Amino acid sequence: MRIYYANRIKPVEGPLMIKDPLHLKKTELVKEYQALAAREANFRMIAELSPVMLWMTDGTGKSLYFNQKWLKFTGLAGKNDPGNVWFDALHPDERQNCLVAFQSAFNAQLPFQMEYQLRRHDGEYRWILDTGEPRYDDNGCFGGYIGSSQDITERKLAEKTLQHSFVELHRHDRENTLLGEMSSCLQVCRTIEETYPVISLYAKQLFADHPGFISVINNSRSLVETIVEWGDSHDSETVFNIEDCWSLRQGKPHRVKDPQEALHCWHVKKDSATGYLCLPMTAYGETRGMIHLQLPLQISQVIDQEKAFETVKALAATFANQVALALSNLKLREALQHQSVRDPLTQLYNRRYLIESIERELARAKRNQLGIGIIVIDVDHFKKYNDTFGHDAGDAVLRAFGDLLKAQTRREDIPCRYGGEEFVMVMPGIDEENLLCRCEDIRKKTKQLIIEHRDQKLGTITISLGAALFPQHGQTTDELISVADTAMYQAKKQGRDRVILA
Repeated sequence: MRIYYANRIKPVEGPLMIKDPLHLKKTELVKEYQALAAREANFRMIAELSPVMLWMTDGTGKSLYFNQKWLKFTGLAGKNDPGNVWFDALHPDERQNCLVAFQSAFNAQLPFQMEYQLRRHDGEYRWILDTGEPRYDDNGCFGGYIGSSQDITERKLAEKTLQHSFVELHRHDRENTLLGEMSSCLQVCRTIEETYPVISLYAKQLFADHPGFISVINNSRSLVETIVEWGDSHDSETVFNIEDCWSLRQGKPHRVKDPQEALHCWHVKKDSATGYLCLPMTAYGETRGMIHLQLPLQISQVIDQEKAFETVKALAATFANQVALALSNLKLREALQHQSVRDPLTQLYNRRYLIESIERELARAKRNQLGIGIIVIDVDHFKKYNDTFGHDAGDAVLRAFGDLLKAQTRREDIPCRYGGEEFVMVMPGIDEENLLCRCEDIRKKTKQLIIEHRDQKLGTITISLGAALFPQHGQTTDELISVADTAMYQAKKQGRDRVILA
């Protein structure tokens, strides 16, 4: 009689022992065999129709099984040894890393994961996540790996997009922080010259990869002069005519992508091998200057190149607007300040500025125990020029004398028009001897003035001068000016054209 064991399906000869549980009836054995076959078919169907790619290797790493999902993905269905072809389908840059990772996992006999790029059947490389689990036989011996492969390309693209967004967000945050800091510093600058180191500092940080410069148009609007440079070098002149730059001519950005095939600005050297961007700086409807940036020679892809350019262009436009606005505000402030402290006819300081300055100089002189000289000057017979030659001639006399005073002053001296034909000169840090020498020098040079008005000489100009010294002749502004004014009137009484010390 044949007896079938469920685990071996092998006929066995021997006596039938009905009561022995190890002996099964033929029909029961057949049913169990069919159930096993059905389960095996179900498992195979699950493996073949699985939504993920499955594979299995032996203990040496040789491929034993790939499901249909894997074979269809790679286009390796029908191949005798898909495992060898798998290596050829790896991205060339990934092959060595994959082999090292795979071999390390086999040596350690531990679970592993690795990501790599695999060529799909249509030739496109897709990102794959391999997950492998070691398998063992009944004796506990390592039998290889069983694992899955997932196409994670969309996830990698999403990660790349997210990473790019994070980088862009960080860049925007850094740029906005630097622009905010620069704007804050520019707002407290008192003169245009004070803005130059501020602009240079932040330009170097914002445009570290783009050497360049900033130029401003001079007061006569004939030349463009560079005020700030950064980076290693650039291929442009530092002083040039407005017409030499296309951006200033057109009032809009001018870009040169390829120096060999482009419309060059004349201020850029003809043998320049680098692209560049010129961008006008405009505020309140007036062009103040321009910013020039060198552009990188090559970027890996044209799309990336255009994105990079648009990013730099937008940043340069914001930077240029802030700088132009700061320069315009300072120029306007200086013009208003000049009008508020200068006499419009002679361009000397006015009476208001004189009073403020003497107070400041007196405080400094008291701290440092220094002297201050005060000179009050009056043009002799000034009414004669107005009556004889007209008020325009009188103005010409005042202008000429104002120019003389400006030419005779030290940097620390303060020449002012006090009112009418009367002038005051403040000379900090001077003693009596030098004060009188300066007065005599001014008196003599005034007599040497040759003033013509409408082709007519106005004759010799003389002045009367009264001088006073701090602290000998007074302690306050009013005292010093009053004493010097009294000395000036004494000079007039004594015959004019002379100097009297209080």
